[in-house]
Amino acid sequence: MASDGAIEGVVFDLDGTLYDKRPVERWVLTRMLPALPRLWRYTKVRTGLAGVDFDDAGALARETLQRLASDDRGQDAWRRWIADSYEPQVLRAVERAGRVYPGVAEVLLRLRAGGLRLGLVSDYRGAHDRLRALGIDPALFHFSLVTEEHGAMKPAARMAARTLAGMGLPGERMVMVGDRAFADQRFAETCGMRFFGVLAGGDPPDPAWTPWPGVRAAFRAAALRVWSGVCEEP
Repeated sequence: MASDGAIEGVVFDLDGTLYDKRPVERWVLTRMLPALPRLWRYTKVRTGLAGVDFDDAGALARETLQRLASDDRGQDAWRRWIADSYEPQVLRAVERAGRVYPGVAEVLLRLRAGGLRLGLVSDYRGAHDRLRALGIDPALFHFSLVTEEHGAMKPAARMAARTLAGMGLPGERMVMVGDRAFADQRFAETCGMRFFGVLAGGDPPDPAWTPWPGVRAAFRAAALRVWSGVCEEP
């Protein structure tokens, strides 16, 4: 039985959380420079869909395309660009420019060895392909969820409920690690989880945010002693 305050599970976001996505974004930009207006518009539309629940993947895809273009011809052009150009380019960028943050594999293995359940919740299709491109075995995670495949993105309440059910733990027994306040931090709040924010640059918006080395240190040291001694100091 876990003691009061003990953490039994950790849920990770992927992009920008387990690896620095800035080199990947630069790689994509340099190879898709003529499509920069498309990239900007697609990113803006996707961000605007955060937390909105469309019940199923088809409805979410249709809403995305309708926000991108008002007519069928335009929507078809966007659909082909996303599937044939943008998504393959992102995967190539992760393969070529993606590097996991130092110590990610160690953290995942130590947490598993300590008996914690590990979860992965990503908003974007192809999460397992990106994990493999980064050299991370998707099987390290006891539970994984790609939210857009279920018609909603973080911090949608239905995705929070699905995560809690899949992890088999109450929110207060888990920590969420992510890199976006509007999605990951709010998702943690919706689930009732504690939160670690991976700060890529700039000033932290609140004490929950730190660059990756701070997150890694927290898992390795004081926090883990508080969380029932999940692993010992090296």
